Amino acid sequence: MNLLIFLGLSFQCMLNHMSYASSIHIRPGWDVVQSRPASERQLKRFLRELTKNEEEYIDPRILALSWVESRIRPRVRRGDRGKACGMFQIHARYSYPMFRRRRGFNGWVEEEQKEVIGKECRKLESIRYSVKTVEKLLGMMDKRDLHPCHHNSGFYGRCNTWYKQRVDYWTAYFKFANFICNERIVKIMAMMRTGNPIPTAPATMIQGYLDAMGGKEPHSEDTTYKSGYDLAKLVQEGKAQAPSWATEDSNSTSTTSEGTEREG
Repeated sequence: MNLLIFLGLSFQCMLNHMSYASSIHIRPGWDVVQSRPASERQLKRFLRELTKNEEEYIDPRILALSWVESRIRPRVRRGDRGKACGMFQIHARYSYPMFRRRRGFNGWVEEEQKEVIGKECRKLESIRYSVKTVEKLLGMMDKRDLHPCHHNSGFYGRCNTWYKQRVDYWTAYFKFANFICNERIVKIMAMMRTGNPIPTAPATMIQGYLDAMGGKEPHSEDTTYKSGYDLAKLVQEGKAQAPSWATEDSNSTSTTSEGTEREG
């Protein structure tokens, strides 16, 4: 149940950040203008695709590219005189031979493949297909140690400075948003269990404490995490008092431990 609550709250948190970002337009010179956000229904579909494996981590580069290319609008119009398709504005004339054609670009004549290119473009206008395609493109860039801005310039082209700056900005924004959402939800879950309005310890310390109280082995060498873990051990041994942010379950566990020691 707690996992479902965690995932639901984290999803909504990230959705809020995406909605806000979709309402922002940045002009050259970093002139920021706010307007109507993208459709919440479409944003939810997009985010579900990004979190389909129920992983906490979302590649911020995908969200950054979707902002630069379409301001996170899955149903954006085709750009570049009808050649750029979907929310990532991918050229079907390149993606089809690159990923779908067995012979690749060998013998590829664009003028003879208009029907195939048209079908590919329509596929790229679906969220799932376009996400899978941009993930493959990013994978190829990673192997070549290329910046995501080469999504615009091509693997062998030179990145446009303004394009690169915006990709960097939104990559940092969504990376931070992903961290904040997960960190915030850990704290909310702690508050739900303690009844305290504000936890007075870092989320990693709380997690270490809960793991120890749950009988789990430590899974991190982080000093903050270990301090929480060690504190729980002291509480269980009756050598320390349970902190105010400890869960009710953990407090009851520590009380039982103390009572057992006194009786012995």
